[in-house]
Amino acid sequence: MNYSKHCNLCENEITNLENGLTCSLTSKKPEFKNICPIINLNNKFQEKLERTNLKLERIRKKKKSVHLSFYFIIIIGFFLIIGGILFVRETVFSIYTLYFSYGIITTGVTFLAVGYNKLNKFRTELYNSEYEKNEVDEFYEKYGIVYKTEFNFEEKIHGIQEVIVKMEFKNWKKKRTKTTYKINC
Repeated sequence: MNYSKHCNLCENEITNLENGLTCSLTSKKPEFKNICPIINLNNKFQEKLERTNLKLERIRKKKKSVHLSFYFIIIIGFFLIIGGILFVRETVFSIYTLYFSYGIITTGVTFLAVGYNKLNKFRTELYNSEYEKNEVDEFYEKYGIVYKTEFNFEEKIHGIQEVIVKMEFKNWKKKRTKTTYKINC
């Protein structure tokens, strides 16, 4: 069993090179089946939960702008390719017009590649962030902890944005939390 998922979020975790992962309460290596009966979920737990959800929310907020820029770049790429082809057809043939046309077509293909790479990078980030959140949620379900998040994105000032993360919990010692993060944009 992978104890590190449990112990990394527990306040009782002790890790060193000599003994590896041990529990500060029992002074032994962790030994349990599905859930740890003495786990102490507090600050590490809350921070991991907030940061994971915040990361996913920030990526989701970028979705519209990423898709718009993708379509814009793709359209420019197609226009350049078509323009390069039409330029060769409509002008007097010379080696210079041929090179110029190939340059325009190559630029169009480059635009297509840039647009695709931008969209692919966004999809990869979204997939990885959703996967991480699902893993975290699966862990909390084992302990019967249910939560609800609310994000308030404040105005960006000098490239820094404040985000207020409000969370409500069921089946955990804290009922509500409110944390403010400052993010470079």
